[in-house]
Amino acid sequence: MTRFTPPQVLTFRLGLRATAWLLLVVWLPPAIAATQEPQIMVREIFDELLTRLHEHEPDAADNNAGVRDIFVSLLSPHIAYQTLARWILRDHWVDSSADQQAAFIVAFEHYIISTYALALSSGQAIQLDIADEPVLGKNTAVVTAAFKFADADAVPLDFRLIQRNEEWLLFDVSFSGVSLARTFRADFNYVAKDGGIDAVTEHLERRRAALLE
Repeated sequence: MTRFTPPQVLTFRLGLRATAWLLLVVWLPPAIAATQEPQIMVREIFDELLTRLHEHEPDAADNNAGVRDIFVSLLSPHIAYQTLARWILRDHWVDSSADQQAAFIVAFEHYIISTYALALSSGQAIQLDIADEPVLGKNTAVVTAAFKFADADAVPLDFRLIQRNEEWLLFDVSFSGVSLARTFRADFNYVAKDGGIDAVTEHLERRRAALLE
């Protein structure tokens, strides 16, 4: 594609449900050890997630709060937020205070969780096929997969994980060749160029508020 597309437009075009699943299925619950093979971990988390969502009785009055709680319990402790934030924001992260960094992490987490809750609360059938052989590096792994909603065409995914303190943590996922971490990096730095990390935090808070409306 030769025409420049603003980062915000690229992020939007990924699609809400696709963006949610890009980061979703590889985060390990506390019971799973890092020594487990990454592709097996992905399958087990997917099974657990679907079970929890199937058992959940949605209540329109709670604005998907119950679904958000499921994602918080399964995902938030096992995302490489600090590593991802440093890589995404680069100098904006280095030049910010500890309080600014903490505020960004909170806004980033809330945005991700709210995106999942909205996108995956419809109850549509989901299929995920995981390749048997991950690509392993030094403290890294790439797990290839394909997912589909209902009767839609399968979408290829590459899950990139890092190993920290004997845990596998998600760092990036590529959706049909589009890296979500790189998309965030372009999007957030586009916002930060005029307002720094605080502008990105406010940007995420506005996005989350729009999802909850």
